[in-house]
Amino acid sequence: MSKVLKMNTWTKITKLVLPSALPLIFTGLRLSLGVGWMVLIAAEMLAQNPGLGKFVWDEFQNGSSSSLAKIMVAVFTIGIIGFFLDRLMFALQSMFTFSDKR
Repeated sequence: MSKVLKMNTWTKITKLVLPSALPLIFTGLRLSLGVGWMVLIAAEMLAQNPGLGKFVWDEFQNGSSSSLAKIMVAVFTIGIIGFFLDRLMFALQSMFTFSDKR
């Protein structure tokens, strides 16, 4: 199409290539954000850095009767934060991409 319309390289990139690639780019960003969040929690568990991962690991090692409830609250908190990170990235995606869904 760009050859038929005799577009220059810059116009071809900004009008054809980038708009068609942005949804796939944002999908990759959303997936990598989720994986990055999981790796962050796992790294906190292994390295004993302060955070939710260390809290879960300490409560698991504690083994008291209230530990399971604290672990469940932490797991739900991790999930909620991950959900909101995904929704934030989706909002950015909808700002920068055009969707023909109505």
